[in-house]
Amino acid sequence: MPKIEAEGYVFTDKDGNQKDALEILHEAGLNIVRLKVWNNSTGDGSLQELIPYISRLRDLDLQIMLTFHYSDTWADPGSQDLPDQWANLDFSVLCDSVEAMTFKTVQKLAPDYVQIGNEINHGLMHPFGLRDGDGEFQKLLQAGCTGAKAADSSVVTILHYAGYSGAKSFYHTVDSVDYDWIGLSYYPKWHGTDVGVLSATCFELQDTFQRPVALVETSYPFTLNWNDWTNNHIGDTSQLHPDYPATKEGQRAFIASLRALTDSLGTGLVYWGGEMVAYKGPQAQDGSPYENQALFDFSGKAVPALYELGIY
Repeated sequence: MPKIEAEGYVFTDKDGNQKDALEILHEAGLNIVRLKVWNNSTGDGSLQELIPYISRLRDLDLQIMLTFHYSDTWADPGSQDLPDQWANLDFSVLCDSVEAMTFKTVQKLAPDYVQIGNEINHGLMHPFGLRDGDGEFQKLLQAGCTGAKAADSSVVTILHYAGYSGAKSFYHTVDSVDYDWIGLSYYPKWHGTDVGVLSATCFELQDTFQRPVALVETSYPFTLNWNDWTNNHIGDTSQLHPDYPATKEGQRAFIASLRALTDSLGTGLVYWGGEMVAYKGPQAQDGSPYENQALFDFSGKAVPALYELGIY
């Protein structure tokens, strides 16, 4: 969002009134914003970027969820790279560094929720934190949880798995870690289209591990068209859920179905990439791969799905 705002992009609410995007979220009843934390001293995901931004969120009474990637860039099931500054540490020092960095960040930013790792299906900070290693994965997760709780005992710690297939096995492997919530990603393109199985899995995880289960990442397109020359992640009907067309109403209905699930779980739903409009202009080849899944249409106007995410 700081980059988008720097380009002078104009956002409007559903009635066409020009407003700060965060104010639109707040007025629509959204109550939490999820932010990435990278091991950068400046720029993306750094404290330098996050401190002033979180101040704006607090002014609007929005809660904060931090996602520690423990990397210099995006971490996900296919990429869990050590940050450069930790590349040559031995394992015990790496654990200390994870704990100290998490402590410092939570102490400074005072989030309500923290994810210890991002989509850690196969581990984190490879090669040390391979899921199928000799326990280093669990030790690294515990170091993060310990650092977060030492900074603020009330912060909610989350372990984040992408999808529902294999989720129960994954959470068995981390049962020795002292954490608070289970967090799942759900994207039909990547994880399948059976929302019934997703729902059953969420309740099974909740019952088995006696922890709340939330959906901390999802998104869906309101069109298969594009608004810049950057390739989009979703652009074909084969990548959709058959019950939900790529229309504004289809996007809203998809979110409504997930809201019904997370409301019944008593937790919450977090949307990914809602701000990722084509902010660099219609011919940008380094713009947004996500503008057709944003919560603002190609004119910058808030779409119905944004309001579906709000508190009723």
